Amino acid sequence: MSEAEHSHTHPHDHDHEHDHDHEHHHNHSHTHNPEEIRRIVNQLSRSIGHLNSVKKMVENSQDCADVLIQLAAVKGELNSIGKALLKEHIEHCIVEAVAEGDNAAVEKMNEAIDRFMK
Repeated sequence: MSEAEHSHTHPHDHDHEHDHDHEHHHNHSHTHNPEEIRRIVNQLSRSIGHLNSVKKMVENSQDCADVLIQLAAVKGELNSIGKALLKEHIEHCIVEAVAEGDNAAVEKMNEAIDRFMK
């Protein structure tokens, strides 16, 4: 077995050979598609600008119905950003975590989905 390979026994009493270097707590690399992350950051920047505009509407005592419509638009933008981030995370980080047997990362993602979807 090379240095990058190791064997460990799981509770179901059989060995798994791994040809990648990782420790037993299964911290996986956290990689993303840089172009997609840049798009998400740009969307966040636009939403921040939109939310600042809504804040000014409230400060300027604009019609509450118009403010609520704009708030709904911001909520829609944030949901869209969350969806894009979720897809990006699943396609890269979660796929890697599953391949590396990192169940904690999957559990953490499930908790985040539950909070996001409330």
